[in-house]
Amino acid sequence: MRESDAVQIADLHTHTRLCRHAEGEPEEYLAAALARGERYYGIADHCPFPAGFEPSWRMAESEFPEYRRIVGEMRERAAGTDLTVLYGIEMDWVPGCRGEIESKLAGENLDYVIGSIHCVDGFCFDDPASLPEWERPGTAERVWKGYLRDLKEFVSEWEFQILGHPDLPKKFGYRAPETVEYEKAYREIFGIMKERGIALEVNVAGLWNPVKEIYPSLPLLRLAREAGLSVTYGSDAHSPSMIGRNFPEAVRWAEKAGFDSFSVFVRGEGSRLPFSGEETGK
Repeated sequence: MRESDAVQIADLHTHTRLCRHAEGEPEEYLAAALARGERYYGIADHCPFPAGFEPSWRMAESEFPEYRRIVGEMRERAAGTDLTVLYGIEMDWVPGCRGEIESKLAGENLDYVIGSIHCVDGFCFDDPASLPEWERPGTAERVWKGYLRDLKEFVSEWEFQILGHPDLPKKFGYRAPETVEYEKAYREIFGIMKERGIALEVNVAGLWNPVKEIYPSLPLLRLAREAGLSVTYGSDAHSPSMIGRNFPEAVRWAEKAGFDSFSVFVRGEGSRLPFSGEETGK
């Protein structure tokens, strides 16, 4: 039995070879989504804006038309199947560049935007090359403090539908301290997200990273449930074999926190795919 026979899969966080750290051709990703029995296959590669930001980890601005073409071709190939291909983008927090990024994305007919933070104060903390810095005393405290500071501004002012991997700094095992201040910060962030209609991503890539845990942690996911947030599922696929990966684990993780559905965004509008039953509106 396919995983989707029980629960419909909406994988909203996948990449393409254009990001320079993924492999495989678009047709292979689409074939994997079809074989998995997915209902929605969302392509959300790294945004090329602002120009010059982390060029080794994302497409160049000149390649954006190719990205648009890839999504369009995959939509055409999926026509006549039960799979809907979605046009998304993963937009990075880059201080002082909100205007440039949002203006360049304004003309795109995107289904959704995933907002993510990979760097704090110029330190790209999820890059394997950053490990020596992580080992220095005080780095974890500095990164987490800056991350929560930036996360609050990000969800308060920027325009996106989904917050990606919301506790990413734990990737290499440097977890946030379980303090009252830490919990209070996330409660405030989740409260803002609720007011603005931003969903929280359940991202299984953490299972394959040194931390060996889904993003976000279960305590954070429970806080998100208390705040009334909706959640999305993301494989964070960087190869066709990763499409839809660990979906049953994501469902169990969400259920432990009290959720009964994942959300999907089509043309900016959210709907829910219950873990049992039919698709519903917000």
